[in-house]
Amino acid sequence: MNTLHKNYKGTVFFDLDGTLMNAQSQIDDSVATAVHELHDNGYLPVISTGRSTNELQHVLGPTGIDTYITLNGAYIESEGTVVYESSLDDQTIESVLETVDKFGDTLAMHTKDTTKVYSDKPIVTEFYNSVHIERPEIDPNFYKHNIIPMIIVISNEGPERYQKLFPGLNFFKTGKYSIDTVKKDVSKMHGIKHLLNGLDLENKPVYAFGDGANDVPMIEFADHGVAMANGIDEVKELAEFITTANTDNGIVNGLKHFELI
Repeated sequence: MNTLHKNYKGTVFFDLDGTLMNAQSQIDDSVATAVHELHDNGYLPVISTGRSTNELQHVLGPTGIDTYITLNGAYIESEGTVVYESSLDDQTIESVLETVDKFGDTLAMHTKDTTKVYSDKPIVTEFYNSVHIERPEIDPNFYKHNIIPMIIVISNEGPERYQKLFPGLNFFKTGKYSIDTVKKDVSKMHGIKHLLNGLDLENKPVYAFGDGANDVPMIEFADHGVAMANGIDEVKELAEFITTANTDNGIVNGLKHFELI
């Protein structure tokens, strides 16, 4: 899809896990067809995810999408052009690492396209199996020689104790084992703002599909927020429309509701 400098009617943002992808973290044929039809109808489809770019290839191929907000808004790319990139400084990461050790958790460190794990624990394997991603290698010093836009605290617990200790960061509980962590001024909503500005689409309608805690700012910001039936209550309360589950034609039904396809 050719995205830059096109006169789109609007922009449609899709979360991945629990939204655009099915229970096996794959793209159903019906979803891929719907995304292509959406584009053919004059709308720009955009991925908006906590995942990194190296975890998108199985989505980009079937859908043809080439514009994506990754790492919860910390890294944005369109047609191979970097639109925005945030980063966490070494001191901040080291402070979180000390706390992770204290709480008995561990964490993953993300560049835009590579992931490494700080330490090996059984929960690491459980986490990556749950999201159908190969477990990354261990490199506790990875952050010292790479730009790190996002880290993931890998924990069975919620984000509250970390958020209390680190008010300058955003902690999003995105799954049973994961707490996505970015700078305070970074979220999917901020990512959308950067992208709309960069592509001169600020005055066009914004649609957003999501299901989880990290989707809340995006759903709240969108002109038309769509919650998946499998989503959390907070997303459903903010959404204009609640579609069916991601495993029950939720994307297709949501797009049809707004007559986008």
